[in-house]
Amino acid sequence: MLRYLKETLNLIIAMVYFAYLKVSDKTPHRLVIYYHNLNAADIESFRRQMECLVRNFTVVKPSEIMVTDVVGSKNVVAITFDDAFASVIENAVPILRKYELPAGIFVPVGNLGQKPRWEMPDNCSDKNEFVMNKDQIVQLDRDGFEIFSHTVSHLVLTKIDDSRLEAELVESKQTLEEIVGHEVIGISYPHGAYDDRAYKAANRAGYKLGFTIEPRMIDSTTDNLMIGRFSVSPRDNMTKFKLKVSGTYQAVRFLRVLKTLVVRFVGR
Repeated sequence: MLRYLKETLNLIIAMVYFAYLKVSDKTPHRLVIYYHNLNAADIESFRRQMECLVRNFTVVKPSEIMVTDVVGSKNVVAITFDDAFASVIENAVPILRKYELPAGIFVPVGNLGQKPRWEMPDNCSDKNEFVMNKDQIVQLDRDGFEIFSHTVSHLVLTKIDDSRLEAELVESKQTLEEIVGHEVIGISYPHGAYDDRAYKAANRAGYKLGFTIEPRMIDSTTDNLMIGRFSVSPRDNMTKFKLKVSGTYQAVRFLRVLKTLVVRFVGR
């Protein structure tokens, strides 16, 4: 019940923000969306979402999102998938190929060809997924999809010591570069957890792009190693999906800030 109320409130806030943008800020924006797994039952809804992107948005590679000029009236969107689940190959890639859409895959290299070994809630369907194997990653890379790091072990980077943090970032990059045969420039921080220490470690490791899970559109102040992304799901209805890829769920972040301030004020 609480989850439903939270989602409903987020949707209302996004709709209000959408109306605000329509009136006061008609310029197009750049943003990144991210998925996780994709079940067979989700194929048709995912196809409709991709068709929506083709018709209404400009889709670019994740590596291009920071440098692409916004031309015309369409938002510029990059598609990404966290965790490199094999179901993405089976159920999403054929649709991406059909519509000639680029995408980025974030790979936790310590789990290749296995079920995920990182901690998840008991009711999480991702527990039954398999992470892609080396051959599948190579084929995706050859087909033009971008392969990025999701660390080695999918740990919460803010909770591990400096030595382990360095290893998670450096070893995952090196392993992927050995697999695909070229430089790997991007990383997404597992669980969206990053801080100044993780930021600096990613920079030292040689990453040029770092992706968070903060719902934030890209602007002139966006740091290359702190690129926000909007969580989407094939189970989102089209209204919610369009709002998300329009960037309006960015307003949800403002609600979180307000909640934090209220809690602090009440706690005094």
